[in-house]
Amino acid sequence: CYHLFPSWRLHELSAYQLPEIQRTPLEQLCLQVRKLNLAAPGCGGVAEFLKRVLTPPSDLSLANAITTLCAIQALDERDESLTVLGEHLAKLPMDPKIGKALVFACLFGCLSPMLTITAIVSYRTPF
Repeated sequence: CYHLFPSWRLHELSAYQLPEIQRTPLEQLCLQVRKLNLAAPGCGGVAEFLKRVLTPPSDLSLANAITTLCAIQALDERDESLTVLGEHLAKLPMDPKIGKALVFACLFGCLSPMLTITAIVSYRTPF
């Protein structure tokens, strides 16, 4: 793929792209860390584990991911352990919020319309 741009824009570009762990949502990664028992049990275990990676994510993005997972009840608020819902969401290769919608749609017997809704919500607009 080729892009044409003026020379002043070339000087504004960074030499390297940000690492993926610093530019993507961390919710699914946090679930995977808990599912694989890579983090120490208890509060802060996931954050401590992810702080040891080569380019660790920011404290704010880690806190936001853990807060989101606790809000959708994928993690227990007391000790950040996986709930039953979190066990199922860790198996799904998608955003945990969309995964929760699909899990509950299966339980309530309305999977077909929810598949349409989640497919629309999970992709960026073409406009």
